[in-house]
This record gives sequence, C-alpha cells and structure tokens, in this order.
Amino acid sequence: MGLLLKKPTRWGFAIAATTALVAMLLLAVQASAKPHPFYGVVSQTHLSPKEVKKMGSARIGTLRTVVDWASINPTRGSDYQWSGIDGLVGEAAANRMRVLPFLFGTPDWVARGPDNRNCNPCSTFAPRRKAALQAWRDFVAAAVSRYGRNGDFWDENPGLPYTPITAWQIWNEQNSKTFYRPKPTLKGYAKLLGAAAKAIRANDRRADVVLGGMAELAGSRKAVAGTKYLRELYRRKGVARDFDGIAVHPYGAKPETVAAQVGRFRDEVTDAGDKRVGLWITETGWGSSTGSNPLEVGKRGQAQRLKETYKYFNRNRARLHIKTVIWFSWRDSATSICAWCASSGLLTQSGKPKPAFRALKRLAR
Repeated sequence: MGLLLKKPTRWGFAIAATTALVAMLLLAVQASAKPHPFYGVVSQTHLSPKEVKKMGSARIGTLRTVVDWASINPTRGSDYQWSGIDGLVGEAAANRMRVLPFLFGTPDWVARGPDNRNCNPCSTFAPRRKAALQAWRDFVAAAVSRYGRNGDFWDENPGLPYTPITAWQIWNEQNSKTFYRPKPTLKGYAKLLGAAAKAIRANDRRADVVLGGMAELAGSRKAVAGTKYLRELYRRKGVARDFDGIAVHPYGAKPETVAAQVGRFRDEVTDAGDKRVGLWITETGWGSSTGSNPLEVGKRGQAQRLKETYKYFNRNRARLHIKTVIWFSWRDSATSICAWCASSGLLTQSGKPKPAFRALKRLAR
C-alpha cells in the first residue's frame, strides 16, 4: 500500500525520494533476473525471435523443442543440417533460457534401409537394428558435440551468453503407438535409450539423459499405461543406469488428476529404489476452447488450472523431486494433434496473450 501525504513536508519529500529509489532498484533487479527453468513451455507452432524474447521477458526459463533427426539428416551421407536448431538455440541463449530438446524422428533412409521397414512416413519407427542404431548414435553424438558443454556452436557464437544444453530427452511418448510404431516395445526402447546414453556421456559426462515423456493413457488400446511402462522398464537389467530423469505427461480434467498421476510415477520410482532420479513434467495443459472434451475448459478455466497446477508442483518440488513443469503449448494452432490441443496455447493464433499467459508470467516473476 502506498503512503499518501496531504502536505509536501520535508519528510514527505524524503519518503517520496526513497520510494522512487527503491522502485528504480526493484525494476533494475527484475530486469536482470534470469528466467527460472522450473517454468517452461513447448510450442506446437514455428517460433519467431520475437516470441522467444516474449518468453524470456515473462521469466519462462525452459523451452522444450523437437530436434528432428529426419530433418537434420534427411539423406544418407549428407552433412547434418543444423541451421534451424542454431537459430532457436541462439535466440533462447540471448534471452537466457535453457533449451530442453527431445531427440526424435527416424529418417526414411534409415528406416527403409538398415532397418528394412515398410513405412511411409517413417519418422515414428524408431531404429532397431545394429546399423540403424549406429546411425542414431552418431546423430545424438553430433547434437551434443554441437550444443552441449564445449560445443562447437558456442565457439562459433562467442557473443551469446554461454547456455549449453545439459539435458537430452530421448524420444517422445514411447509408450504410445502414436509416437512409437508399429507398437510400443520395451526391448526396442531400451536399445534406443542405451545407444543415446553412450553417445551423450561420451561427449558430456555431466549431462542428464531424460526418458521420453510418458502419458498415463490408461485404457487406451494404442498405448501402455505410463506407470506400467516405467515399472517394466526398471525391471530390465541395466536400463536404470542409462537415464537420470523420468519425463511425465500428466493430463486430466482437473489439477488434482494431474497431481495424482505424477504421484503415481514417483511411487514407481520409490518402489524401484531409485533415489537419484528426478521427474521432468515435459507436457501438461488444457485448452481454452469450450467443447465436449474434458480438457476444453474455456479461457478462465485454463488460467485457473494453470495457476493451481504450478502452485502445487512448486510447493511439492522437493518432495517429488520435480525439475521443471512445461506447459503445452505456447501458441494456438489451426491444426493440431488433438481437438483440445489446438487451443492449448498461452497465446492465440495471432499472438494475443490469454489469461493463462498472464497467470504464468505472474507466477514466474
């Protein structure tokens, strides 16, 4: 509350001057404060430099993005095409944000060649045979050598704040047929993970290897429930050594459902006796549209659920060992992977902030 003075006494002038000075210092501190990696977003649309700057000014500290193997290495023997990722990593660094990449997407030449797959398109057919896994390992190693600690990208761009990628997510929703075809397989994912972990740690021993985000998806014919998948993965000999983080994609009609799902994942970690591993919530969200889907909750409902969700995980961050909470998604899209996803953005398609954006901005500040 401000102090109101009826007369401009000398004490009044002193108080006014002091108040102005404090306000200036507070603004300076706020301007220099780094975005916090606990608050993150993932985009379902192409990002412009202006949008990344808007994220940074809102103190959003983690930007999750796909690093698409098929786009970067589209033909056998071709040089890796990093230009698109260079731009995004550079913009994030300029705005003091961390990038969390998920490595995903098999090139057609790998799937149809070494893996002998009958597929079109082939991006969701993860490599399985020795030669295909070697191509995957080479790609992962090249990504870490470019953007990780001591990466070439930072040598080539000394004017940028040094913000290396220190955590690498391996695939996306590998417990679902949508992203891991022809069907989820623990043996196949364990090989994919192991090859990636060797490549990452050979180039950066301190980097975190994070499992692909898993949704619970209980009852779906196209998926294995996320907690069951994790339980079975832990039972495979030696696999636990290949990851440092477990990524969760909790979705539900209410924040209580989201919290309960994350709690069940933490229970699985506890039952496995794995005290070191952290949980990374790499997707969660609701749509601002109104419809029959329980995740379509209107603009006010979206903002309220965002606030409740972030406050819960912030309060329970230490107990659940939460590393980050990433909102799906940054901006609305005319087309999306699901009905409610199209309106999941913090911004409208045209870039206008929604109440949810303002809520996250207040929390992050």
